[in-house]
Amino acid sequence: MFEMPNIEEFLATLSSYLTIRLGEVNLGPIETSVFVLALAAALLSGFNLWRISRSETRQDVLVTLRTRSARDTAEDEKPRGPRWYTRLGGLIAASPIIGIAEQQRLLGALAGAGIKGHGDLATFIASKLCGAVAFVALTWLLLEWKEFFGGLAVVRVALLLGALMLGWRVPDVVLSRLAARRRLHIEQGLPDALDLLVICAEAGLSLDQAIDQVAHDMRAANPAVADEFATTAVEMRVLTNRGEALENLVHRTGVASLRGITATLTQAIRFGTPLAESMRILAAEMRTERLARLEERAARLPVLLAIPMMMFILPCLLMVIGTPVALRVGDTLRQVIHKAL
Repeated sequence: MFEMPNIEEFLATLSSYLTIRLGEVNLGPIETSVFVLALAAALLSGFNLWRISRSETRQDVLVTLRTRSARDTAEDEKPRGPRWYTRLGGLIAASPIIGIAEQQRLLGALAGAGIKGHGDLATFIASKLCGAVAFVALTWLLLEWKEFFGGLAVVRVALLLGALMLGWRVPDVVLSRLAARRRLHIEQGLPDALDLLVICAEAGLSLDQAIDQVAHDMRAANPAVADEFATTAVEMRVLTNRGEALENLVHRTGVASLRGITATLTQAIRFGTPLAESMRILAAEMRTERLARLEERAARLPVLLAIPMMMFILPCLLMVIGTPVALRVGDTLRQVIHKAL
């Protein structure tokens, strides 16, 4: 006859499979399940951050749309729903947890890092949620494994809340680092872009055409500058006020040197002043500032190298110099004591 499976034996077998023993580490079924979920959440958060950092730029999308045929467009534009983490991030972004001001701040931070694709805000918020869940789970596993604060529930809850806040803020730190690196690349490529802008202006191109041509020429040398200039050229064609497009360029990048450039370009648009000579002077000033910044960093090197030298090189040097002297002094004292005895 057909026998019903024994639930207790099944649970015992499952518990034995979910138990991990590595040396002194002994994780039960619950700890193993939480560890697997935390690891999956951490991997998902890292994948989302990698995905939004590798998203297509607006200029690449425009070029793709220009070169794609009508048949390929009909085939590629099949209706496809958003992914589950995008829907989850969208729900959290629309909730009172984020708010309108925080959404605007995150959008500005994403734009500063060069991430301007559709749905990237929802993906980024989903990565923040996954990071918070992963940090909380790993903290709880550490507390259970080492049995820290076993009788202090308040301390454990405070540590879990701290882990939640830390995991929620880690993607912001990564995003700020990406924005800082992109800002540095823009500062390094602006003098060359201004020289190309002067050449285009002297060739008779209008301002939006010159900016578009500079974006096309700078694509291989400095993609960050090319991306921002291409976005500005598109906005200058769409917006009624060209000065607003230049102001948006300053707000997106956060580079202080661009304020003088935008002021000069706005003056050229409004009053028709000569553009080439002003851009040439600005390019020379930016190169001088970049050289001064490099000299400042080089001047800080001796101060920064003093601490590693004191910690690692100076003790070794003292050992090499002082060891023979100490041995010689020890031998002399030993002979003197031997003669005295």
